[in-house]
Amino acid sequence: MLIGKAVHNLDTKGRVVIPARYRDDFGSSIFALYGVKGCIRLYPYENFMKVTAKVVDGDISKDAFRRKIFGSVELLSFDAQGRILISEELRTKAGITDRVRMVGMYDWLELWSEERLAEVEEELTSENEMKIMAELGLA
Repeated sequence: MLIGKAVHNLDTKGRVVIPARYRDDFGSSIFALYGVKGCIRLYPYENFMKVTAKVVDGDISKDAFRRKIFGSVELLSFDAQGRILISEELRTKAGITDRVRMVGMYDWLELWSEERLAEVEEELTSENEMKIMAELGLA
């Protein structure tokens, strides 16, 4: 289960340390892709397979979406120090230049630039939060 937050610096080669508490969830395969609202999503194998099952259903009208998703996926692995190398393309799309904010999203891990994460966190107002909690039966 990928939960909590962490912050690490990107090194000059584009690598970032993934905290040990997250590494166990990934095993040897990490599927990376550009995510919603400007982050990088990292999926463990099993969770990525769940996502792909929703996208692959034989409906040809979804081919453009499939092409976008599967064409952008990068397969990553950890080095001996627990780092992953994030491609320049993904870093540029996500606006990540130095510090990487990590947010556990239960099934995946998001990597954000500090600025973009601050922007999306501002979108959840107290009123919106209460509405969502009520819809989920948590309020």
